[in-house]
Formats: sequence, C-alpha cells, structure tokens
Amino acid sequence: MKAKDEKMPLWTLPNRLSVIRILFIPLIIIFIEKGFFFTASLLFIIAGITDGLDGFMARRLSLGSKFGVHLDSIADKLLVSSVLIALTYYRLVPLWVTIILVGREFIISGLRSFYAMEGIAIYPSFPGKLKTTLQIVGISCVLFHPRLQEAGVYIIYAALFFSIFSAGHYVLAIFRSQPQEQDPGADNVRSGASSSRHSGPETKD
Repeated sequence: MKAKDEKMPLWTLPNRLSVIRILFIPLIIIFIEKGFFFTASLLFIIAGITDGLDGFMARRLSLGSKFGVHLDSIADKLLVSSVLIALTYYRLVPLWVTIILVGREFIISGLRSFYAMEGIAIYPSFPGKLKTTLQIVGISCVLFHPRLQEAGVYIIYAALFFSIFSAGHYVLAIFRSQPQEQDPGADNVRSGASSSRHSGPETKD
C-alpha cells in the first residue's frame, strides 16, 4: 500500500457517502416491498448521485485511496444487485438479465479480491463505470413511473452489454498484469546457437 493510503484518514467524506449509499439499500427495498415505487426511486436516485459525488470529491479534494476505491465498488454492487433482485421478484426486470448482471459482479469481485492478495490491483475501467451509470439510470426509470418502465428495461439491456464487455476488459487486464515466465530451454537453445556461431573453424590467411 502506498504511503498516501497509510496517511489517509479512513472515514473521509467520500467514504462516508459510500457508507450512506449502503445504508439506503434496506430502505429502498422496504419501499419497493410496500409498493411505494416512486419513493423508492427518489431514494435510489439520491444514492446514485452519491455514487458520482464521492468519486468527484475524492479527485477534487485529493482524498482518493485504495480503501475508498474498493468501498465505492462494493457500495455500487450491493445497491444495484439488491434492487435488481427486488425488481425481478416483481417481474419488472427479466430474471436472466439479473442473473447475468449479478453473477458478473460476484465473479469480477472475486477475481479482483484474489489478485489483490497477490499484489495486483485491478481498478474500475471506463466501460465498467458506464455500466454502473446505465444500471442506475435504467433502474430509476423502472421505479419512477410505469410509463418509463419499458425504456428503463432497454437501458438495463444496454448496461448488460457493457457489463459483459467490461468483464472481458478486466480479464484481459488481469492476464496482462501477470509476469511472463521465460522458457529456460529456449534460452539454452539460443545460447547454444550463439556459441556454435563463435566456435566455428578458423581459416588461415
């Protein structure tokens, strides 16, 4: 971990916003369960705003840290996955879409955690951030008004595309970060060929 992360306070303002986003989740689910979709949409939109706000403040105030990056990612995944599952229960979002989106989050999070223990940090990519934004916009439309539900589902389909695309991007980033092992046999062949060129018969003038 960098010295900057060691000196950075744990509960910075961006990190607090991420925690607030997590605390919003049970409230949103309760309002969905009670049928207050409009109220749930307002809370979800506020939570989505904090997603962009914490990243902006971390950059603006130089409060970024590895802990903040991972906390922000966890908050996003918990928020979106929980609400998607609730909407699928009420048949507002197709089950297969939710399975792919939520399954992708578990797989990528597992890979990032595993390689983080190996000292390899895989940070969110632009397609991954765009996926999250589209998910938030699409879910907000589904919750906000029945007339926007169809448009919201199509936006979630677009998020599904970028979800799969960004997953491939993460996998490629992981493989590129792996140190390439050299074949010792190949080195022996190259050294043998080199020595044979220099040890040829000498010619006299």
